[in-house]
Amino acid sequence: MRQASSCPRKFGVVGTKYQLTRILRLFLTIAAVAFVAFAARDLALRWETSKVVIAWPLMLASLVPAAISVPVLAFGWKWLLERLTGTRLPTVPTLALNLESQIARYMPGKVGLLLMRMAGAERIGAPPSAIASSVVIEVLSYVAVGGACAFFALYGSTAMFGALELLGRWGLLGLLVVALVTLVMLSVDRRVIPEIVLRWLKLEGTGPIAPLLLPLSHVGYWLLWMAHGYLVTRAVGGNHVAGVSGAGLYVLASIAGFLALVVPGGLGVREAFISVGLAPLVGPAPAVAAAIASRAASVLVDVAGWLVARPFSGERAAAVNDRLKHGH
Repeated sequence: MRQASSCPRKFGVVGTKYQLTRILRLFLTIAAVAFVAFAARDLALRWETSKVVIAWPLMLASLVPAAISVPVLAFGWKWLLERLTGTRLPTVPTLALNLESQIARYMPGKVGLLLMRMAGAERIGAPPSAIASSVVIEVLSYVAVGGACAFFALYGSTAMFGALELLGRWGLLGLLVVALVTLVMLSVDRRVIPEIVLRWLKLEGTGPIAPLLLPLSHVGYWLLWMAHGYLVTRAVGGNHVAGVSGAGLYVLASIAGFLALVVPGGLGVREAFISVGLAPLVGPAPAVAAAIASRAASVLVDVAGWLVARPFSGERAAAVNDRLKHGH
């Protein structure tokens, strides 16, 4: 009788947890959309096309690599989460959760991204603790690989000096530390890592913490953003040399904006990096136009990814994912 009477209580707890998760996801989505709208309004107010001649075919073409970069980043996170959990995760729901969470980056503190992914943990069959650990590891690789790609692209160019001045000595040191930690995660067996670190990340098993596919996906992601930057620079009047020399700025600016935790989506920080670094190559007004255009492209592809993910999330996900799983 005791066992039978415990069933309603168990289902009641599950139901309450499900309702709380739905409320959390709804709150995060509304908050994220509000901050995206704030970012879009700010960009619209600062956009002054009268001072710059825009080559619109090139500007529209710059959206293509930016859009491709979104699923590339999502696959990298999926591969990392599979390494941490030791199980193969459903592809469509996992990618959808990643795409859905990207607009939460526009919330101050970037905590929205973590919370939105953890709220969708049950949907993809991964423990929330593994998702929390995956976000920490993903950010480290994201920053380290991005910094390496940016400096490789900027090396010897005029734009590098402006970027280094904005980044500062401590910013450069921080990138080097993150790069070192990322190398450790990729090459050192987790059994050698201090126990306190493993407990904090809630990791078990053997082998390196992160798969090699994670930084490789980030290399692909940042190369795509360099291609985007090249096309944006050309679109505002820069020549081929300016486009190549300034491509790394778009990567470094994205990292700086991401690390600016108190600013929604790095608003203003990212534009400052691009405009200051690009000014010697194309002039002040085109540099500002390029910075705003790149930010607008980032917001646009994140919103587009969120809209694509919507049919595969929430209550509608179960039916859609089941049809995909069974091939009908």
